[in-house]
Amino acid sequence: MEWECVVVGAGAAQHQRRTQPGRARRKTIVIDADDPSNRASGVVGGLLGFDQRRPDDLYAAGR
Repeated sequence: MEWECVVVGAGAAQHQRRTQPGRARRKTIVIDADDPSNRASGVVGGLLGFDQRRPDDLYAAGR
C-alpha cells in the first residue's frame, strides 16, 4: 500500500500532523513505539486543556 503522509510518533505534538492529512482525505499512517517519552513526567506543560495534568490523562482522553 502507498501512503501520502507518514507521521512518526503519536504524541500530543504530532496530533495536528496526523489530523490535517486525514481531513484532507490523504492516506496517512502513524508509526509509534507506544512508549511515551513523557510518561515519567509528573505533568504535561503548555498543552491547551491539559496543562499541569498527568500524561496518562492526556493519553486516556485520546483513546
